[in-house]
Amino acid sequence: MSEPPVVLDDLALTDRRTGTPIIDGLSMSLATGTVTALTGGSGSGKTTVMKAMLGWLPDTIGHDRGTLRVASQQVLGLDAADVRALRRNQICFAGQDPGSALNPTQRVRTLLGEAGPDGKSVERVLTRVGLAPALLHRRPAQLSGGQQRRVALARALLRDTPILIIDEPFAGLDTRSRATVSELLRELAQQGKTILVSGHDLTTLYALTDKHVHLGPRRQATAAVTHTVDESSSPNLLTASEIGLDRGGRTVLSGVGLAAPGGCLTAVLGESGAGKTTLARILAGLEPTATGSMTLHERPVPLPGRRRDQHTRARIQLVPQNPLSTLNPCRSIGQILERPLTRTGIRRPDRAAAVTAALHAVELDPGLRARRPHELSGGQRQRVAIARALAYRPDVLICDEVTSALDPVTAETVMALLARIAADSAIAVIVIGHDLELLGRHCRHGILIHEGIRVAAGSVPELVPALSIALPATVPAPASGKN
Repeated sequence: MSEPPVVLDDLALTDRRTGTPIIDGLSMSLATGTVTALTGGSGSGKTTVMKAMLGWLPDTIGHDRGTLRVASQQVLGLDAADVRALRRNQICFAGQDPGSALNPTQRVRTLLGEAGPDGKSVERVLTRVGLAPALLHRRPAQLSGGQQRRVALARALLRDTPILIIDEPFAGLDTRSRATVSELLRELAQQGKTILVSGHDLTTLYALTDKHVHLGPRRQATAAVTHTVDESSSPNLLTASEIGLDRGGRTVLSGVGLAAPGGCLTAVLGESGAGKTTLARILAGLEPTATGSMTLHERPVPLPGRRRDQHTRARIQLVPQNPLSTLNPCRSIGQILERPLTRTGIRRPDRAAAVTAALHAVELDPGLRARRPHELSGGQRQRVAIARALAYRPDVLICDEVTSALDPVTAETVMALLARIAADSAIAVIVIGHDLELLGRHCRHGILIHEGIRVAAGSVPELVPALSIALPATVPAPASGKN
């Protein structure tokens, strides 16, 4: 009987800087024609394991013991030429930060054409991941986070290797898009591909996969602490009216309005590509051609950021979906957090303590301050981005899919943290997301955007039926042969 395409036997990896075990004695195998789920808390080592399968370990990670074989080759012992050949012929990887992996100067057609044999294959694969061929002429910055993620997946599929490794394929996707990707991956496995996926959407993963491997201890969710705010007496810190944007002759948003009171969380819902991120960018002053009007503390604010004074720009902070694309890769986490602290007047002798407090506030170990962004997990980077935004002491915090890369327990913790900060500091927090249960527990009201138009407003539970009309909640049938 032939060996499975991927075999890990008692694999142990250690952080060489601290001596801390990252992976301790992991044994698993990936069989041909199956989908395996790799789960665990944020920072548990999922991405490290996936990259190790490609022979892609940084110098800061040491290989203590155990073996890792891909296509019967000892990956961690291959020279550079053999690693390149392995990646070219046997295994392909789609990472969890597609925004930083897609060349921003190229259009989707070019990005896919690099991996695809012909134009027909490019269009066919794009359709299979649930995207319209009309997106082929756009650049990554003109796509939503969910669309970027599916373009990255399409690139991996066009490589057509027998082994496919996908890190967080469902993060930032709406219900319909998750179902589309799940059905596609199941179909590929049935055709003989070996697939490994990571993620935190356990419902989707359990329905899709044949086997489940969990890293680290299983954490139990704790009850959320609700911070009560009397919204009837809480003034709207930010209001936006008739917000619109045309891009490349296409209407992206039209006539969207939003009111965000202080002291609580406001939700923005909608399918992937509906215009949620575009709205967030407009509010943050990042779309110079946007139309409409906006006020902050009842005072008019210009929509283009270049027309806002420095104080106003600091008062509205955006936490993006893909933090790796906005965190300076040449600076340590401590240096990244020191910059806003400096701008807000924190004196040099007090900055070290302020950085420690900022990391504690988002439940990160202060020891991470010496690391650079690429040395953190996706969830850790997301929390650094939140800490950086809060360091500016904003009046309005816009969080774009900040929990999509977090495990359920950490996501609940982060949302509770945002609710507490909003209540304690009386700031307005706008949260974009797809996890309706999570948003429903922490956001009492919000808006629903569909195809660039606001179609409903009200409490999150009231918006769910309207969202289900726009997004039929289809869930792939459970795969047989569960382990």
